[in-house]
Amino acid sequence: MQPRLALHFDLTPRLAATDADAAFLAACVAWLGLDQGQPLSWDSPSNHTLDGGRILRWAPFRNDGASLADIVVHAPDPLDRSLQWSTHVTYVTSQNAAGVVHRQVNIRVGTEGGAPNGAPPPVRPPRLLSELDATFTLVSNDGPLQRTPTQLEAGTLDAFVRFVLCDPARTMPVLLLTELPDGGYVLPPEQFAAEMIGLGLCFQLRHADTFALSDAVGGHARSVFLGSARAYLPGFTLEADPFQHPLVLARALALPGERRRLVQRLAEVSVQRPFSDPVVADTLRDLRSASYSKRPDATEALAAAESGVEMDKTQLIAIVRQLEEAVRAAEGELARTRERLNESRQSLETERSSARSLRTTLAALKERQPISKPASDAPQSVLEAVERAQALYSDALRILPSAFTSSRESEFPDPDTAWSYLKALGEVGRRRQDRALSRPLGEVFADLGVDYSPGPSDPARKTPYVFRDSDREVECADQLRKGSNPVTCLRIYFASTEDGGFVIGHVGRQIDVIARAAAAED
Repeated sequence: MQPRLALHFDLTPRLAATDADAAFLAACVAWLGLDQGQPLSWDSPSNHTLDGGRILRWAPFRNDGASLADIVVHAPDPLDRSLQWSTHVTYVTSQNAAGVVHRQVNIRVGTEGGAPNGAPPPVRPPRLLSELDATFTLVSNDGPLQRTPTQLEAGTLDAFVRFVLCDPARTMPVLLLTELPDGGYVLPPEQFAAEMIGLGLCFQLRHADTFALSDAVGGHARSVFLGSARAYLPGFTLEADPFQHPLVLARALALPGERRRLVQRLAEVSVQRPFSDPVVADTLRDLRSASYSKRPDATEALAAAESGVEMDKTQLIAIVRQLEEAVRAAEGELARTRERLNESRQSLETERSSARSLRTTLAALKERQPISKPASDAPQSVLEAVERAQALYSDALRILPSAFTSSRESEFPDPDTAWSYLKALGEVGRRRQDRALSRPLGEVFADLGVDYSPGPSDPARKTPYVFRDSDREVECADQLRKGSNPVTCLRIYFASTEDGGFVIGHVGRQIDVIARAAAAED
Protein backbone atom coordinates (compact mmCIF):
# COMPACT_ATOMS: atom_id res chain seq x y z
CA MET A 1 0.00 0.00 0.00
CA GLN A 2 1.27 3.48 -0.91
CA PRO A 3 0.93 5.94 2.02
CA ARG A 4 -0.76 9.19 1.01
CA LEU A 5 -1.59 10.95 4.28
CA ALA A 6 -0.59 10.48 7.93
CA LEU A 7 -2.01 12.67 10.72
CA HIS A 8 -1.73 12.50 14.50
CA PHE A 9 -3.55 14.69 17.05
CA ASP A 10 -4.29 14.78 20.75
CA LEU A 11 -7.96 15.43 21.52
CA THR A 12 -9.10 17.80 24.26
CA PRO A 13 -12.87 18.17 24.75
CA ARG A 14 -13.97 21.80 24.38
CA LEU A 15 -16.43 21.31 27.28
CA ALA A 16 -15.45 19.51 30.50
CA ALA A 17 -18.82 17.71 30.67
CA THR A 18 -18.39 16.12 27.23
CA ASP A 19 -18.61 12.32 27.01
CA ALA A 20 -15.51 11.96 24.81
CA ASP A 21 -16.18 8.39 23.64
CA ALA A 22 -19.76 9.23 22.68
CA ALA A 23 -18.63 12.42 20.93
CA PHE A 24 -16.02 10.53 18.92
CA LEU A 25 -18.64 7.93 17.93
CA ALA A 26 -21.04 10.69 16.81
CA ALA A 27 -18.30 12.33 14.74
CA CYS A 28 -17.58 9.03 13.00
CA VAL A 29 -21.26 8.48 12.21
CA ALA A 30 -21.50 11.97 10.68
CA TRP A 31 -18.25 11.50 8.74
CA LEU A 32 -19.35 8.17 7.26
CA GLY A 33 -22.92 9.32 6.57
CA LEU A 34 -24.49 6.31 8.32
CA ASP A 35 -28.25 5.93 8.59
CA GLN A 36 -30.31 4.27 11.32
CA GLY A 37 -29.90 0.84 9.73
CA GLN A 38 -26.10 1.02 10.00
CA PRO A 39 -25.43 1.82 13.66
CA LEU A 40 -22.08 1.95 15.42
CA SER A 41 -21.83 0.99 19.07
CA TRP A 42 -19.10 0.76 21.68
CA ASP A 43 -20.60 -2.58 22.73
CA SER A 44 -19.84 -4.69 19.64
CA PRO A 45 -17.88 -4.70 16.39
CA SER A 46 -19.63 -4.36 13.05
CA ASN A 47 -19.08 -4.43 9.31
CA HIS A 48 -21.08 -2.39 6.81
CA THR A 49 -21.25 -1.90 3.06
CA LEU A 50 -21.80 1.80 2.45
CA ASP A 51 -22.78 3.88 -0.56
CA GLY A 52 -20.27 4.26 -3.38
CA GLY A 53 -18.89 0.75 -2.87
CA ARG A 54 -17.27 1.63 0.48
CA ILE A 55 -16.65 -1.11 3.03
CA LEU A 56 -16.49 -0.21 6.72
CA ARG A 57 -15.05 -2.19 9.63
CA TRP A 58 -15.64 -0.93 13.17
CA ALA A 59 -13.74 -2.62 16.03
CA PRO A 60 -14.27 -0.98 19.45
CA PHE A 61 -13.12 -1.99 22.94
CA ARG A 62 -13.27 -0.45 26.42
CA ASN A 63 -11.59 -1.67 29.60
CA ASP A 64 -10.99 0.02 32.97
CA GLY A 65 -11.31 3.58 31.69
CA ALA A 66 -9.26 2.89 28.54
CA SER A 67 -10.86 2.95 25.10
CA LEU A 68 -9.78 1.78 21.66
CA ALA A 69 -11.54 2.01 18.32
CA ASP A 70 -10.13 0.94 14.97
CA ILE A 71 -12.07 2.16 11.94
CA VAL A 72 -11.07 0.93 8.51
CA VAL A 73 -12.78 2.20 5.35
CA HIS A 74 -11.99 0.76 1.93
CA ALA A 75 -13.32 2.72 -1.06
CA PRO A 76 -12.75 2.53 -4.84
CA ASP A 77 -11.56 5.70 -6.53
CA PRO A 78 -14.54 7.31 -8.34
CA LEU A 79 -12.49 7.91 -11.53
CA ASP A 80 -10.10 4.95 -11.58
CA ARG A 81 -11.84 1.77 -10.44
CA SER A 82 -8.52 -0.08 -10.34
CA LEU A 83 -7.39 2.27 -7.55
CA GLN A 84 -8.43 1.41 -3.99
CA TRP A 85 -8.34 3.94 -1.12
CA SER A 86 -7.96 2.80 2.48
CA THR A 87 -8.48 5.02 5.53
CA HIS A 88 -7.47 3.68 8.96
CA VAL A 89 -8.47 5.70 12.02
CA THR A 90 -7.25 4.70 15.49
CA TYR A 91 -8.78 6.35 18.57
CA VAL A 92 -7.09 5.64 21.91
CA THR A 93 -7.95 6.83 25.40
CA SER A 94 -5.68 5.99 28.32
CA GLN A 95 -5.28 7.09 31.92
CA ASN A 96 -2.04 7.47 33.87
CA ALA A 97 -1.42 6.76 37.56
CA ALA A 98 -2.39 10.30 38.48
CA GLY A 99 -5.78 9.89 36.82
CA VAL A 100 -5.01 12.22 33.89
CA VAL A 101 -6.83 11.12 30.73
CA HIS A 102 -4.97 11.25 27.41
CA ARG A 103 -6.92 10.99 24.14
CA GLN A 104 -5.44 10.83 20.68
CA VAL A 105 -6.42 9.96 17.13
CA ASN A 106 -4.20 8.69 14.32
CA ILE A 107 -5.36 8.84 10.69
CA ARG A 108 -3.62 7.04 7.85
CA VAL A 109 -4.72 7.15 4.21
CA GLY A 110 -3.18 4.94 1.52
CA THR A 111 -3.84 3.58 -1.95
CA GLU A 112 -3.41 0.29 -3.75
CA GLY A 113 -3.51 -0.41 -7.49
CA GLY A 114 -4.05 2.20 -10.17
CA ALA A 115 -1.68 3.16 -12.99
CA PRO A 116 1.86 2.33 -11.79
CA ASN A 117 3.44 5.44 -13.30
CA GLY A 118 0.51 7.83 -13.39
CA ALA A 119 0.25 11.13 -11.55
CA PRO A 120 -0.46 10.75 -7.81
CA PRO A 121 -4.20 10.87 -7.11
CA PRO A 122 -5.38 13.98 -5.26
CA VAL A 123 -5.58 13.70 -1.47
CA ARG A 124 -7.97 15.64 0.73
CA PRO A 125 -8.03 15.92 4.53
CA PRO A 126 -10.77 13.57 5.76
CA ARG A 127 -13.99 15.30 6.81
CA LEU A 128 -13.64 13.50 10.14
CA LEU A 129 -11.28 16.29 11.23
CA SER A 130 -14.00 18.92 10.77
CA GLU A 131 -16.48 16.75 12.67
CA LEU A 132 -14.03 16.24 15.54
CA ASP A 133 -13.13 19.94 15.59
CA ALA A 134 -16.72 20.78 16.57
CA THR A 135 -16.33 18.95 19.90
CA PHE A 136 -12.57 18.65 20.47
CA THR A 137 -9.54 20.87 20.21
CA LEU A 138 -7.10 19.09 17.87
CA VAL A 139 -3.57 19.52 19.18
CA SER A 140 -0.49 18.66 17.11
CA ASN A 141 3.11 18.47 18.30
CA ASP A 142 3.39 22.16 17.34
CA GLY A 143 0.20 23.43 18.96
CA PRO A 144 -3.59 23.45 18.47
CA LEU A 145 -5.30 23.78 15.09
CA GLN A 146 -7.29 26.98 14.68
CA ARG A 147 -10.58 27.37 12.83
CA THR A 148 -9.49 30.89 11.83
CA PRO A 149 -5.85 31.62 10.90
CA THR A 150 -3.92 33.43 13.63
CA GLN A 151 -3.40 37.12 12.86
CA LEU A 152 0.29 38.12 12.91
CA GLU A 153 1.39 41.59 13.96
CA ALA A 154 4.39 43.54 12.66
CA GLY A 155 5.95 43.80 16.11
CA THR A 156 6.02 40.04 16.61
CA LEU A 157 7.31 38.99 13.18
CA ASP A 158 10.95 38.68 14.25
CA ALA A 159 9.95 36.37 17.10
CA PHE A 160 7.57 34.46 14.79
CA VAL A 161 10.35 33.82 12.27
CA ARG A 162 12.92 32.89 14.92
CA PHE A 163 10.84 30.72 17.21
CA VAL A 164 8.19 29.32 14.84
CA LEU A 165 9.41 29.24 11.24
CA CYS A 166 13.03 28.44 12.14
CA ASP A 167 12.24 26.08 15.02
CA PRO A 168 14.29 22.91 14.25
CA ALA A 169 11.82 20.81 16.26
CA ARG A 170 8.82 21.89 14.19
CA THR A 171 7.11 18.94 12.49
CA MET A 172 4.13 20.56 10.74
CA PRO A 173 4.13 23.08 7.87
CA VAL A 174 3.27 26.70 8.64
CA LEU A 175 0.77 28.16 6.14
CA LEU A 176 0.85 31.93 5.76
CA LEU A 177 -1.90 33.79 3.84
CA THR A 178 -1.32 37.47 2.98
CA GLU A 179 -3.69 40.33 2.32
CA LEU A 180 -4.16 41.89 -1.13
CA PRO A 181 -2.72 45.42 -1.60
CA ASP A 182 -6.25 46.88 -1.87
CA GLY A 183 -7.50 44.98 1.17
CA GLY A 184 -9.23 41.62 1.58
CA TYR A 185 -7.97 38.18 0.67
CA VAL A 186 -8.13 36.02 -2.45
CA LEU A 187 -9.91 33.47 -0.25
CA PRO A 188 -11.64 34.14 3.05
CA PRO A 189 -9.10 33.08 5.71
CA GLU A 190 -11.66 30.71 7.26
CA GLN A 191 -12.11 28.92 3.91
CA PHE A 192 -8.35 28.66 3.44
CA ALA A 193 -7.95 27.16 6.93
CA ALA A 194 -10.85 24.75 6.33
CA GLU A 195 -9.35 23.45 3.06
CA MET A 196 -5.94 22.92 4.72
CA ILE A 197 -7.23 21.62 8.07
CA GLY A 198 -4.87 19.19 9.71
CA LEU A 199 -2.10 19.75 7.18
CA GLY A 200 -0.47 22.76 8.80
CA LEU A 201 -0.75 25.68 11.21
CA CYS A 202 -2.51 28.63 9.53
CA PHE A 203 -1.58 32.30 9.94
CA GLN A 204 -2.60 35.50 8.14
CA LEU A 205 -0.71 38.75 7.57
CA ARG A 206 -1.77 42.28 6.58
CA HIS A 207 -0.31 43.70 3.36
CA ALA A 208 1.40 46.56 5.21
CA ASP A 209 3.28 44.04 7.40
CA THR A 210 4.64 41.91 4.55
CA PHE A 211 7.62 44.26 4.18
CA ALA A 212 8.62 43.52 7.78
CA LEU A 213 8.28 39.82 7.05
CA SER A 214 10.65 40.13 4.08
CA ASP A 215 13.20 41.79 6.35
CA ALA A 216 12.77 39.09 8.99
CA VAL A 217 13.28 36.16 6.57
CA GLY A 218 16.22 37.75 4.79
CA GLY A 219 14.66 38.99 1.57
CA HIS A 220 11.78 38.66 -0.88
CA ALA A 221 12.83 35.18 -2.09
CA ARG A 222 11.69 33.55 1.18
CA SER A 223 8.85 35.97 1.91
CA VAL A 224 5.21 36.05 0.82
CA PHE A 225 3.13 39.09 -0.19
CA LEU A 226 0.52 40.58 -2.57
CA GLY A 227 -2.24 38.17 -1.60
CA SER A 228 -0.15 35.03 -2.09
CA ALA A 229 0.18 32.11 0.31
CA ARG A 230 3.25 30.13 1.28
CA ALA A 231 3.90 26.84 3.04
CA TYR A 232 7.01 26.95 5.20
CA LEU A 233 7.88 23.29 5.53
CA PRO A 234 9.70 21.80 8.54
CA GLY A 235 13.44 22.48 8.44
CA PHE A 236 13.12 26.07 7.20
CA THR A 237 16.07 28.36 7.89
CA LEU A 238 17.11 31.81 6.72
CA GLU A 239 19.50 30.08 4.30
CA ALA A 240 16.92 27.57 3.01
CA ASP A 241 16.29 27.08 -0.69
CA PRO A 242 13.09 29.12 -1.24
CA PHE A 243 11.96 26.74 -3.99
CA GLN A 244 11.59 23.97 -1.40
CA HIS A 245 8.86 25.94 0.44
CA PRO A 246 5.88 26.16 -1.94
CA LEU A 247 4.66 29.63 -2.88
CA VAL A 248 1.19 29.98 -4.44
CA LEU A 249 0.73 33.33 -6.16
CA ALA A 250 -2.54 35.22 -5.69
CA ARG A 251 -3.89 34.46 -9.17
CA ALA A 252 -3.12 30.76 -8.78
CA LEU A 253 -4.51 30.67 -5.23
CA ALA A 254 -7.96 31.50 -6.63
CA LEU A 255 -7.91 28.27 -8.69
CA PRO A 256 -9.17 25.11 -6.90
CA GLY A 257 -6.71 22.99 -8.89
CA GLU A 258 -3.73 24.96 -7.59
CA ARG A 259 -4.95 24.63 -4.01
CA ARG A 260 -5.32 20.88 -4.52
CA ARG A 261 -1.69 20.78 -5.65
CA LEU A 262 -0.70 22.54 -2.43
CA VAL A 263 -2.72 20.03 -0.40
CA GLN A 264 -1.00 17.22 -2.32
CA ARG A 265 2.41 18.63 -1.40
CA LEU A 266 1.47 18.99 2.27
CA ALA A 267 0.13 15.43 2.30
CA GLU A 268 3.48 14.21 0.97
CA VAL A 269 5.16 16.01 3.87
CA SER A 270 2.82 14.35 6.37
CA VAL A 271 3.87 10.80 5.43
CA GLN A 272 7.51 11.77 5.99
CA ARG A 273 6.78 12.27 9.70
CA PRO A 274 7.17 8.80 11.23
CA PHE A 275 4.77 7.97 14.03
CA SER A 276 3.15 4.85 15.39
CA ASP A 277 0.25 3.97 17.63
CA PRO A 278 1.04 4.20 21.36
CA VAL A 279 2.08 1.05 23.23
CA VAL A 280 -1.26 1.02 25.04
CA ALA A 281 -3.01 0.52 21.69
CA ASP A 282 -1.29 -2.85 21.11
CA THR A 283 -2.14 -3.89 24.67
CA LEU A 284 -5.79 -2.97 24.15
CA ARG A 285 -5.86 -4.80 20.82
CA ASP A 286 -4.67 -7.99 22.51
CA LEU A 287 -7.33 -7.61 25.20
CA ARG A 288 -9.93 -6.92 22.53
CA SER A 289 -8.97 -10.03 20.61
CA ALA A 290 -9.33 -12.13 23.76
CA SER A 291 -12.67 -10.51 24.54
CA TYR A 292 -14.03 -11.11 21.04
CA SER A 293 -13.10 -14.79 21.24
CA LYS A 294 -15.09 -15.33 24.44
CA ARG A 295 -18.52 -16.13 23.06
CA PRO A 296 -21.15 -18.49 24.55
CA ASP A 297 -20.44 -22.04 23.49
CA ALA A 298 -23.27 -23.50 21.40
CA THR A 299 -21.67 -26.91 21.00
CA GLU A 300 -23.98 -28.68 23.48
CA ALA A 301 -27.08 -27.11 21.99
CA LEU A 302 -26.05 -28.15 18.47
CA ALA A 303 -25.36 -31.69 19.66
CA ALA A 304 -28.82 -31.83 21.21
CA ALA A 305 -30.36 -30.68 17.94
CA GLU A 306 -28.53 -33.38 15.96
CA SER A 307 -29.71 -36.09 18.39
CA GLY A 308 -33.33 -35.18 17.77
CA VAL A 309 -33.98 -33.51 21.08
CA GLU A 310 -36.64 -30.87 20.61
CA MET A 311 -35.73 -27.25 21.43
CA ASP A 312 -38.03 -24.33 21.91
CA LYS A 313 -37.91 -21.10 19.94
CA THR A 314 -35.88 -19.32 22.62
CA GLN A 315 -33.10 -21.89 22.43
CA LEU A 316 -32.97 -21.69 18.62
CA ILE A 317 -32.77 -17.90 18.71
CA ALA A 318 -29.95 -18.09 21.25
CA ILE A 319 -28.01 -20.50 19.02
CA VAL A 320 -28.43 -18.27 15.97
CA ARG A 321 -27.28 -15.22 17.91
CA GLN A 322 -24.26 -17.05 19.26
CA LEU A 323 -23.28 -18.16 15.78
CA GLU A 324 -23.72 -14.62 14.41
CA GLU A 325 -21.48 -13.23 17.13
CA ALA A 326 -18.88 -15.91 16.44
CA VAL A 327 -18.94 -15.07 12.71
CA ARG A 328 -18.55 -11.34 13.43
CA ALA A 329 -15.63 -12.06 15.74
CA ALA A 330 -13.97 -14.24 13.10
CA GLU A 331 -14.51 -11.54 10.46
CA GLY A 332 -12.95 -8.97 12.76
CA GLU A 333 -9.88 -11.10 13.35
CA LEU A 334 -9.62 -11.87 9.65
CA ALA A 335 -9.72 -8.17 8.84
CA ARG A 336 -7.01 -7.53 11.42
CA THR A 337 -4.88 -10.26 9.83
CA ARG A 338 -5.37 -8.66 6.43
CA GLU A 339 -4.22 -5.33 7.86
CA ARG A 340 -1.06 -6.92 9.26
CA LEU A 341 -0.42 -8.58 5.91
CA ASN A 342 -0.86 -5.26 4.11
CA GLU A 343 1.51 -3.62 6.59
CA SER A 344 4.08 -6.33 5.87
CA ARG A 345 3.68 -5.82 2.13
CA GLN A 346 4.07 -2.08 2.60
CA SER A 347 7.29 -2.60 4.58
CA LEU A 348 8.61 -4.87 1.85
CA GLU A 349 7.76 -2.33 -0.84
CA THR A 350 9.43 0.40 1.20
CA GLU A 351 12.64 -1.62 1.40
CA ARG A 352 12.57 -2.32 -2.33
CA SER A 353 12.22 1.38 -3.16
CA SER A 354 14.67 2.68 -0.55
CA ALA A 355 17.49 3.11 -3.05
CA ARG A 356 15.34 5.30 -5.30
CA SER A 357 14.11 7.32 -2.32
CA LEU A 358 17.66 7.94 -1.15
CA ARG A 359 18.71 9.06 -4.61
CA THR A 360 15.79 11.48 -4.81
CA THR A 361 16.51 12.84 -1.32
CA LEU A 362 20.14 13.37 -2.19
CA ALA A 363 19.15 15.19 -5.36
CA ALA A 364 16.89 17.47 -3.30
CA LEU A 365 19.75 18.32 -0.95
CA LYS A 366 21.92 19.22 -3.94
CA GLU A 367 19.40 21.57 -5.52
CA ARG A 368 21.66 24.54 -4.80
CA GLN A 369 24.16 23.33 -7.40
CA PRO A 370 24.22 25.27 -10.71
CA ILE A 371 21.93 23.93 -13.39
CA SER A 372 24.93 22.91 -15.48
CA LYS A 373 26.10 20.59 -12.70
CA PRO A 374 23.42 17.97 -12.11
CA ALA A 375 23.50 15.84 -8.99
CA SER A 376 26.01 13.02 -9.19
CA ASP A 377 23.45 10.40 -8.20
CA ALA A 378 22.25 10.02 -11.79
CA PRO A 379 18.82 8.46 -12.40
CA GLN A 380 18.88 4.97 -13.83
CA SER A 381 16.17 5.53 -16.46
CA VAL A 382 14.28 8.28 -18.24
CA LEU A 383 11.22 7.29 -16.23
CA GLU A 384 13.09 7.84 -12.97
CA ALA A 385 14.20 11.27 -14.23
CA VAL A 386 10.53 12.15 -14.83
CA GLU A 387 9.54 10.86 -11.37
CA ARG A 388 12.31 12.92 -9.80
CA ALA A 389 11.19 16.04 -11.68
CA GLN A 390 7.67 15.53 -10.41
CA ALA A 391 8.92 15.13 -6.83
CA LEU A 392 11.21 18.17 -6.87
CA TYR A 393 9.43 20.57 -9.23
CA SER A 394 5.73 19.92 -8.58
CA ASP A 395 5.26 23.66 -8.02
CA ALA A 396 6.45 24.55 -11.53
CA LEU A 397 5.86 21.41 -13.63
CA ARG A 398 2.63 19.53 -14.24
CA ILE A 399 3.49 16.15 -15.72
CA LEU A 400 0.65 14.40 -17.55
CA PRO A 401 0.16 10.60 -17.47
CA SER A 402 1.19 10.42 -21.14
CA ALA A 403 4.65 11.70 -20.17
CA PHE A 404 5.10 8.82 -17.71
CA THR A 405 4.02 6.33 -20.36
CA SER A 406 6.35 7.72 -23.03
CA SER A 407 9.31 7.95 -20.62
CA ARG A 408 8.83 4.33 -19.59
CA GLU A 409 9.01 3.30 -23.28
CA SER A 410 11.91 5.64 -24.12
CA GLU A 411 15.12 4.17 -25.58
CA PHE A 412 17.15 7.31 -24.92
CA PRO A 413 20.47 5.98 -23.54
CA ASP A 414 21.42 8.88 -21.22
CA PRO A 415 18.98 9.30 -18.28
CA ASP A 416 21.33 11.86 -16.67
CA THR A 417 20.87 14.20 -19.63
CA ALA A 418 17.10 13.68 -19.48
CA TRP A 419 17.22 14.71 -15.82
CA SER A 420 19.32 17.82 -16.59
CA TYR A 421 16.79 18.86 -19.29
CA LEU A 422 13.84 18.37 -16.93
CA LYS A 423 15.69 20.19 -14.18
CA ALA A 424 16.34 23.11 -16.53
CA LEU A 425 12.64 23.19 -17.42
CA GLY A 426 11.68 23.21 -13.74
CA GLU A 427 14.12 25.99 -12.84
CA VAL A 428 12.99 28.16 -15.75
CA GLY A 429 9.35 27.55 -14.79
CA ARG A 430 10.03 28.72 -11.24
CA ARG A 431 11.76 31.85 -12.47
CA ARG A 432 8.80 32.61 -14.75
CA GLN A 433 6.38 32.12 -11.85
CA ASP A 434 8.41 34.58 -9.76
CA ARG A 435 8.37 37.07 -12.66
CA ALA A 436 12.18 36.90 -12.67
CA LEU A 437 12.55 36.06 -16.37
CA SER A 438 12.79 38.97 -18.79
CA ARG A 439 14.43 37.30 -21.82
CA PRO A 440 12.90 34.99 -24.47
CA LEU A 441 12.83 31.29 -23.65
CA GLY A 442 15.19 30.48 -26.52
CA GLU A 443 17.95 32.64 -25.04
CA VAL A 444 17.43 31.30 -21.52
CA PHE A 445 17.56 27.65 -22.59
CA ALA A 446 20.57 28.36 -24.82
CA ASP A 447 22.47 29.69 -21.78
CA LEU A 448 21.67 26.43 -19.99
CA GLY A 449 22.96 24.33 -22.89
CA VAL A 450 19.50 23.04 -23.80
CA ASP A 451 18.22 22.86 -27.40
CA TYR A 452 14.80 24.52 -27.45
CA SER A 453 12.32 24.67 -30.35
CA PRO A 454 9.10 26.72 -30.06
CA GLY A 455 5.87 25.20 -31.29
CA PRO A 456 3.81 26.38 -34.29
CA SER A 457 2.61 29.96 -33.88
CA ASP A 458 -0.40 29.61 -36.18
CA PRO A 459 -3.41 28.81 -33.92
CA ALA A 460 -5.38 27.52 -36.92
CA ARG A 461 -2.78 24.85 -37.67
CA LYS A 462 -3.40 21.47 -36.13
CA THR A 463 -0.49 19.63 -34.54
CA PRO A 464 -0.07 16.04 -33.34
CA TYR A 465 1.21 17.27 -29.97
CA VAL A 466 -2.12 16.96 -28.16
CA PHE A 467 -2.28 15.02 -24.89
CA ARG A 468 -5.07 14.01 -22.55
CA ASP A 469 -5.38 15.72 -19.16
CA SER A 470 -8.35 14.16 -17.32
CA ASP A 471 -11.43 15.30 -19.26
CA ARG A 472 -9.68 17.79 -21.54
CA GLU A 473 -6.92 17.93 -24.13
CA VAL A 474 -3.72 19.98 -23.86
CA GLU A 475 -1.54 20.99 -26.80
CA CYS A 476 2.17 20.77 -25.90
CA ALA A 477 3.96 21.94 -29.04
CA ASP A 478 7.15 23.47 -27.57
CA GLN A 479 10.12 21.07 -27.50
CA LEU A 480 13.41 20.43 -25.75
CA ARG A 481 15.56 18.27 -28.05
CA LYS A 482 18.59 16.01 -27.77
CA GLY A 483 19.79 13.70 -30.56
CA SER A 484 18.56 13.20 -34.10
CA ASN A 485 17.56 9.52 -34.28
CA PRO A 486 13.73 9.53 -34.07
CA VAL A 487 13.71 6.36 -31.94
CA THR A 488 16.63 6.86 -29.54
CA CYS A 489 16.52 10.67 -29.26
CA LEU A 490 15.02 12.69 -26.42
CA ARG A 491 12.04 14.96 -27.03
CA ILE A 492 10.23 16.82 -24.25
CA TYR A 493 6.96 18.30 -25.52
CA PHE A 494 5.55 20.99 -23.21
CA ALA A 495 3.42 24.14 -23.01
CA SER A 496 3.22 27.15 -20.71
CA THR A 497 0.57 27.44 -18.00
CA GLU A 498 -1.24 30.55 -16.79
CA ASP A 499 0.87 30.86 -13.64
CA GLY A 500 4.15 30.77 -15.59
CA GLY A 501 4.99 27.10 -15.09
CA PHE A 502 4.92 24.33 -17.68
CA VAL A 503 2.77 21.29 -18.46
CA ILE A 504 4.64 18.31 -19.96
CA GLY A 505 2.80 15.94 -22.26
CA HIS A 506 5.58 13.67 -23.59
CA VAL A 507 9.13 12.66 -22.64
CA GLY A 508 10.79 10.18 -24.96
CA ARG A 509 11.11 9.44 -28.66
CA GLN A 510 10.22 11.88 -31.43
CA ILE A 511 6.53 12.01 -32.32
CA ASP A 512 5.95 11.13 -35.96
CA VAL A 513 4.61 14.23 -37.73
CA ILE A 514 5.01 13.03 -41.32
CA ALA A 515 2.36 10.34 -41.14
CA ARG A 516 -0.18 12.75 -39.67
CA ALA A 517 0.60 15.45 -42.22
CA ALA A 518 0.12 12.94 -45.04
CA ALA A 519 -3.17 11.82 -43.52
CA ALA A 520 -4.35 15.43 -43.45
CA GLU A 521 -3.52 15.87 -47.14
CA ASP A 522 -5.55 12.77 -48.03
